[in-house]
Amino acid sequence: MNYQAKNLGAILFIALIGVIFYALTLHGVPGNPVPALIKDNLDQATKPFELSPERGRYAHVVALAETGHYELSQEWANAVYPDVGYVNGKFYSFFAPGISYMATPFYLLGKDYDLAQVFTFGFVSLISILAMIFLYKIAREILLLPVWASLFAVLVFAFGSTAWSYAITLYQHHITLFFILSSFYAVWKYRAGGVASIFWAIFVWVQYALAISIDYPNAILMLPVMIYFLASSFQIVTKEREYKVKFRLVILYTFLVFIVISGFHAYHNERYFGDWKTVSGSITGYKTILERDLFAQENAESEIEQLHQEKNIVGFFKEVNVPRGFYTLTVSPDRGIALYVPILLFGLLGIYRVRKTLTPEIVTLLGLIGVNFFLYSSWGDPWGGWAYGPRYLIPSMAFLSLFLSVWLSEGRIEISKKFLAFILFAYGSAVALLGALTTNAVPPKIEADFLGLKYNFFYNLGFFMDGKSGSFLYNTYFAHSISLQNYFLLIYLALLIIMTVVLFIVPLFETKHD
Repeated sequence: MNYQAKNLGAILFIALIGVIFYALTLHGVPGNPVPALIKDNLDQATKPFELSPERGRYAHVVALAETGHYELSQEWANAVYPDVGYVNGKFYSFFAPGISYMATPFYLLGKDYDLAQVFTFGFVSLISILAMIFLYKIAREILLLPVWASLFAVLVFAFGSTAWSYAITLYQHHITLFFILSSFYAVWKYRAGGVASIFWAIFVWVQYALAISIDYPNAILMLPVMIYFLASSFQIVTKEREYKVKFRLVILYTFLVFIVISGFHAYHNERYFGDWKTVSGSITGYKTILERDLFAQENAESEIEQLHQEKNIVGFFKEVNVPRGFYTLTVSPDRGIALYVPILLFGLLGIYRVRKTLTPEIVTLLGLIGVNFFLYSSWGDPWGGWAYGPRYLIPSMAFLSLFLSVWLSEGRIEISKKFLAFILFAYGSAVALLGALTTNAVPPKIEADFLGLKYNFFYNLGFFMDGKSGSFLYNTYFAHSISLQNYFLLIYLALLIIMTVVLFIVPLFETKHD
């Protein structure tokens, strides 16, 4: 089988397992939920709207689909509470608008089948599968890893880490990752030159603009890719012992695409928030207004406007937070990546292995990891609220899986390393599947201790043993015939079989030239 055929087969395999495992765990309920139904019983743990990020984004999807406008009604504002703000007499969630606009067509498609919520959440799963494919292509084409190692990286990230929990609900993390991976791959293609380079340059600018629209910190998270893009626009030409530096102007005139898309974003802010520079996270919180009883005051609007002027979301990022944030994200007992996905720590050995061959691509990947860790270590809430695992590190989980595969596929004692990797994957996938089937609404330790609750995946075990799941397919079609524990085992055993094939059988059919 030739190179192209193997890659096509691997990509089809990734798409197939992505569809199957995400469908089996996708969070949802039948119907087209309205605010009263959400507040009645759908905003509890193991329900699709258990946390405000899902509620906020979904509320805007419904508003766009049903009214053609972005603002929320009083009923939806109450459903989204507390992460909802008030400006110019209207209610809006604190979340960036991009995902709501992108997911609206899926809502409309699902509405006709009485599955509006399921289709809306399924949009994220679809993008997650595309991210998996780009992760494979980067491993295979840029890092030149064999097929089995490239597939291993995809499986570890998608189903061996807590990233799984956020591919099946309405969060931004996997869409952010898709934009990062696809734009990184596009810059690599652009760097190679050729007639298609203009299209790759346009693609990069489109991805950057869209990424900012779905989560404002993405402007910083994607900086390593954009620096790589800029550096790739310089070419050193050698002629008769002379060196000339040429600059590819294509990066400048394709920048117009970024301006156009960002212009639409600015227009959205101007229309709904009153100022093109105002972002949703900076508007006055509805919770603050209620706590101060501002609506009862004669000068309510001026007081609210004053609070809006004083609010500064950039202030949530402070260097002084870094030590605490880094501890929280790495080794803490409630969010530490070492607890939830210990296999990724071996990605550090892969980084050590490539230290002497730092290509622009390797440097960019390392920069992406560094920026991700630093940005959210400095964030005032590194726990990510009530969350399952270190959700802010989902991009780094993908990059570390690449370096993990580098370590696994190179050097000696390959079989021993594979057995160790299999054992750690078995642990990580069990933890990941537990979260995917139950809930993301897991308190950080500081809150859990105060409330007398468990934390990390021990909190999820209670729901699991009680048979409470967020899975749409399980609750709708299988709960009457199979226990949640057996449902878990069927999915888990299928994953282990697939990983066994990838680690120990696929390599038998590859050569060093593959």
